[in-house]
Amino acid sequence: MNLDKIKKVSVLGTGNMGPGIALQFARAGYLVCIWGPDESFRSQGVANFKQNLDDMVCQGFLDKVEAFKIHQHTTISSDLDAVCSDAQFIVEAIPEVLELKQDLFSRLEEICVQDAIIASNTSTLLPTPLSEKMQYKERMLVAHFWNPAHLAPLVEVCGSPLTLPRVIETTMELLRKIGNEPVLMRKEILGFIGNRIMHAMNREALALIGAGVCDAEDIDKVVNASFGPRFAHLGPMEYLDFSGLDLIKNIQGYLYGDLDNTPGVLPVVEHLVAEGKLGIKTGKGLFDWSSRESNIREKRDKEFMRRLKEKSKQTV
Repeated sequence: MNLDKIKKVSVLGTGNMGPGIALQFARAGYLVCIWGPDESFRSQGVANFKQNLDDMVCQGFLDKVEAFKIHQHTTISSDLDAVCSDAQFIVEAIPEVLELKQDLFSRLEEICVQDAIIASNTSTLLPTPLSEKMQYKERMLVAHFWNPAHLAPLVEVCGSPLTLPRVIETTMELLRKIGNEPVLMRKEILGFIGNRIMHAMNREALALIGAGVCDAEDIDKVVNASFGPRFAHLGPMEYLDFSGLDLIKNIQGYLYGDLDNTPGVLPVVEHLVAEGKLGIKTGKGLFDWSSRESNIREKRDKEFMRRLKEKSKQTV
């Protein structure tokens, strides 16, 4: 499948990621059809899609004419055959259950055209086990969008050893065309790049909390008032070169051996989950949310839109 042959994109799933992925493709002018087999989740997916679109209009990121065109380009259905039979690019975004995804990919091969590209939005599962039940494994790969998918530029692309190079190349070209910044994984590895880096930081932060060094609020203050803003403009690897690798070598020599290396779930997380303290959805987690601002999604999306506006001005 060449890039110029891709006219219709199907997004499978109406949960947290599907509507955002669909919006990103629709913004770029593609005909998009969303599949949602469950009526309640489908209704919620439509609501999320509209809310994201309304937010972009309110923030001046899109005008009403552009929003109308996006609506015109997007449909939703519970009929998998109708959604996928004439699609050239398919993105799966159903729950992170290996067997569910494997069965869906196997079913898709009975429906879609033979040269359609099938991508999974999984954030953790690898393409080799995902494609195990497929007959044409060479056209399947992972395209991991980050949340919020309609605003976060990064997409991690990972093929299996059987994925054809042209499938990877076309996917990378397509993602760039719709405004994303794809990064190609050169080999399969759990968690890909972003989640491995993020969870390595989370492990150390949670270990510090568990050891009584600080509390959760201190961790966020440290990040938000130091390397958080720095890394918005200077990559961590650039920072190493900027600091000098001789200095970095000295620090690694005495610090790395003292960092947490817990192989599984951190005790502080085990205890909170056992107590039913799961975060915002239960009112308590690492924080007590009854006395904190909970409009995190709105603040996050505004910041992404601000950054994207700035980048757009710089490229004009």
